[in-house]
Amino acid sequence: DLLIDGSANIIIPAIYNESYYIVIRHRNSIETVSAEPVSFYGAAITYNFNVNTKAFGNNMAITADGWWTIYGGDVSQDGFIDTGDMTPVDNASRIFLSGYLYQDVNGDGFIDTADMTIIDNNASQFIGAMHP
Repeated sequence: DLLIDGSANIIIPAIYNESYYIVIRHRNSIETVSAEPVSFYGAAITYNFNVNTKAFGNNMAITADGWWTIYGGDVSQDGFIDTGDMTPVDNASRIFLSGYLYQDVNGDGFIDTADMTIIDNNASQFIGAMHP
């Protein structure tokens, strides 16, 4: 479960005791991978995506208030933020859909131009998933 402070507690079977990349997947964001493999040997594993260098290829955005975040707007989940992500959001906004839906890119419960702006801004930067 993801906690409000951005941390998560996950139980991982002891059989997975080598080094692995950590991957963040979200319903309408770019898949984001840890910069380096993380050792899963031991009782507790800690990894913090608190700066862009913690993501493979520095593939994170900084907010106006200084928080590093994963890129939002990959509504189609194809690994790229582009015009293909705009169509489902535009269609949903035309019929006034609201709620916890994948087209709600900013998470405010409403599908509107604010969501399309995020997609447009990230698409203009050619944002896509980066993998090792």
